[in-house]
Amino acid sequence: MRRLLVALGLVASMSDALAGGFELPILRGSDGYAAAAPPVIHWSGFYGGGQVGYGFASMDFATSTQDLVAHMLRQLTLENEVRVSTWQVLGKRETHSSSYGGFFGYNNRWEDVILGFEFNYSRTDFSADAPMTPISIRTSAGGNDYDVTLTGGASMRITDLATIRARAGIAVENFLPYAMIGVAAGRADLARSATVTGQQNPPPATDPPTPCGPPATPTCVPFSFTESQSKTGAFIFGWSFGGGLDVMVMPNVFLRAEYEYVAFSPVWEIKANINTVRFGAGIKF
Repeated sequence: MRRLLVALGLVASMSDALAGGFELPILRGSDGYAAAAPPVIHWSGFYGGGQVGYGFASMDFATSTQDLVAHMLRQLTLENEVRVSTWQVLGKRETHSSSYGGFFGYNNRWEDVILGFEFNYSRTDFSADAPMTPISIRTSAGGNDYDVTLTGGASMRITDLATIRARAGIAVENFLPYAMIGVAAGRADLARSATVTGQQNPPPATDPPTPCGPPATPTCVPFSFTESQSKTGAFIFGWSFGGGLDVMVMPNVFLRAEYEYVAFSPVWEIKANINTVRFGAGIKF
């Protein structure tokens, strides 16, 4: 009996040891099998990059000759009564151009909202000459009859475009859709001219009527006025708005697609606006 009790004690002690040595590894090593946390996309901070684009510009020259003509005829009854300067001989022109440039900015994050600012520059070549339709009218002013012809010309070439924008977007994992609004500046080559020609005819009450033509009579007075201006590299200013999408494709590299509208304040009464689509790539520092 004593030997049986000793044998049972040995078996019990071995069972406890075996039980302690065969713990389930999934319980003991469960921390090693936890799912990895998804990577965090950091949009905040400074960034910069390059871009290419393509755009369409509309240039309106309709009133660009008005102050030139008003200045030329300022002392004549013809201008005071007939307002030749308001005659419209120039029109609008559409043009297009590719562009290339770069951008630099800063983002600040509040949870999923991204706010920031950006400087954006593009080298462009939007160039157009005004379509011209001369106007010839027989009119009266100051008791005299006049044959008047107005012609003109104008051109504009925008070579550089830069904007400073405020941006606001919402971060959705590695996507950042955004809207922007800002101020714009550019450089442009400008030219315009106007010519007024005609003849003061004899008063209509002449009896018999005195014709004008060679040989000219003292009452037939021909006239011709021309005035022109030009500038190279003139600065032009305006405002802009648009939107786009940045996509983070690597921890610090993103791709971009955006649209921007820019409207410039008139220069010499020449009005211009530009619609541009751009594609780019950038690095977040």
